[in-house]
Amino acid sequence: LERTGTEFEMDGSEVALALVDLWNIGWPGGPVGPTLGEELSTERGVSHAERKREIIETVIAPTVDECRDAGVQVFHCTHRGFLERYPQWIASTTEAERDPTERETSIHEDDDQSASDRDEWPPTEWVDTWRAQHREAVWRMGDWGETQSLEVYPQIDIPDPVQPRGADLLAFDADQFHRLLRERRVRVLFYMGFESTECLQFSACGMAQMQPLGCLCVAVRDATTTYGVAETYEGLWRSRGAIVDIEARWRYSVTSSALREAVR
Repeated sequence: LERTGTEFEMDGSEVALALVDLWNIGWPGGPVGPTLGEELSTERGVSHAERKREIIETVIAPTVDECRDAGVQVFHCTHRGFLERYPQWIASTTEAERDPTERETSIHEDDDQSASDRDEWPPTEWVDTWRAQHREAVWRMGDWGETQSLEVYPQIDIPDPVQPRGADLLAFDADQFHRLLRERRVRVLFYMGFESTECLQFSACGMAQMQPLGCLCVAVRDATTTYGVAETYEGLWRSRGAIVDIEARWRYSVTSSALREAVR
């Protein structure tokens, strides 16, 4: 199978960029935990952090700048704690949405809900046990994960080339994001950011939240990537496969050059 193209005519006022989890991890002066050191502070390793930085600097930043200058709305989609420091926070949220007791949601949280909230089968104790075992084996929450949350996350910021500017808006929650889209009559979202296998699709403002609401979600495929493992690192096959999955599940992808040409 080969990728084919489909043409759409869109009103520029109905189009927006969704920038997902653009963080300064791995950047000069970026967050480094005092006990973790550089490698363990980067989540997926230095090489992956460097690749994301290159994508931000060479693809995402110039694309965002050109689209913003052309009048395309820009949304910065990430955790509220990283967004509250920006002046656009007030324009992006209602008083109720700014209530710190409000909780961010993502579909992953539903996937991993407590077994006590489930039906009695499989048995609660068995479900909690295998989930805890997997969480410790994969995420090492007893040492690395919890330490990273304490040492690194408070230092995370959006890198300067893609920080919120002007009339940009900030989104941290599916309902809040949808309200902003509805008020501005935006119906097409071009997604850029990280990781292509995870937050781009499944975070609180990701494709999995917006596509069921009827939004046309399009991944900018050279403006995203994901981490690999030994079997996929050469050729970045996991990143390539993620785009195929996105096209099959959420419908479309495009290159940044095609997006910029269309905006012109």
